[in-house]
Amino acid sequence: MRRRRRVGRAYDMALEVARVLQPGADVLDVGCGNGFIAHHLTGLLGKPVVGIDVGESTTAQIKYLPYDGRHFPVRDQSFDAVLLCYVLHHAHDAQLVLNEVSRVLRHGGLAIIYEDIPSLWWDRIVCWTHDRQWRGRTGSCTFQLAHGWRKTFDLAGFEIVNERSLSRWRNLAHPVARRFFVLKNSASTRFSRKHVGQVAVVSLRPTTAA
Repeated sequence: MRRRRRVGRAYDMALEVARVLQPGADVLDVGCGNGFIAHHLTGLLGKPVVGIDVGESTTAQIKYLPYDGRHFPVRDQSFDAVLLCYVLHHAHDAQLVLNEVSRVLRHGGLAIIYEDIPSLWWDRIVCWTHDRQWRGRTGSCTFQLAHGWRKTFDLAGFEIVNERSLSRWRNLAHPVARRFFVLKNSASTRFSRKHVGQVAVVSLRPTTAA
């Protein structure tokens, strides 16, 4: 039953992501976790979605590449969209991850980002609990309010083209306020690997996210 719920949530999120993409888009799912979102997106877009994460494999059968936590194992300007689903708060340095996103996106490409937002006292409790669960594996989480993420995206050279809040009740096991961002890659922002830096660790996606 738990697996069925995870697969169902992944399908709902894949539908949400597919609505902002063109059929046949090349998509990279960073921190893809169990791989179910990438699996569903592959069917919805009619094009294999590439998933990367720090683990050796995924549960779903997808096109998967192990990730060293520093550099995405893909070529420059090779994707139309990059998905970061509840991943950035696990990054040791979100700016470095976003630099890698910019590197692999084609001109005009999109970054699609989901994040937990600790806006109310209840949200802060949920985020604190999540941090305690993951600290031993990935280090402390770096949750931000919406305006903090906007500043982070701006500093990385991205323009927000769509932003909306999501219900905290979409996952009863993890009832926290959420936000959905669609960012456009700036034409003036081009990063090669030598500009990215040395450490940008991203963890496995939490199975409670979504």
